[in-house]
Amino acid sequence: MRAGIEPKVRDAPPPSAVMRVVNPLMRVVLRTPMARLIRPLALLTFDGHRTARRRQIVVGWHVLEGAPIVVTPATWRVNFTEARAATVRWRGRDSAWVGTLEADPVTVAAALDQLLRNGTSDRALALHVPPGHTITSADIVETRRVIIRFRPATES
Repeated sequence: MRAGIEPKVRDAPPPSAVMRVVNPLMRVVLRTPMARLIRPLALLTFDGHRTARRRQIVVGWHVLEGAPIVVTPATWRVNFTEARAATVRWRGRDSAWVGTLEADPVTVAAALDQLLRNGTSDRALALHVPPGHTITSADIVETRRVIIRFRPATES
């Protein structure tokens, strides 16, 4: 980024101090019947690619063209470079999925732009997007966003 030029789209994550409290709390709440009321969040559980360590991540669970996706800049995303099995607890129910990373900036920009047009708030994507702005591949590169597409584990 050049000095003095503000990017149109920028990261807008919640403060890290807040997330250190909220994420562990949400990992517990998403396992309870109250989870049925928390539509935008899910608990993603998978085994790490390199370590095989069980990971539980609170994620924003979005549906795009009938299929779920997760939008993230987080480093754990590399676990989905190749298709990876995961259990997702969403709205109080566990289901088996296979997630695959999609990092192409043009594809990711189109997906995020469609989510925003469909009513998803930019805050739900941990972004600040000026009103009327169309997400571009440059925005995706600047904010390091990728998507993980999920399909039911029963599909081949």
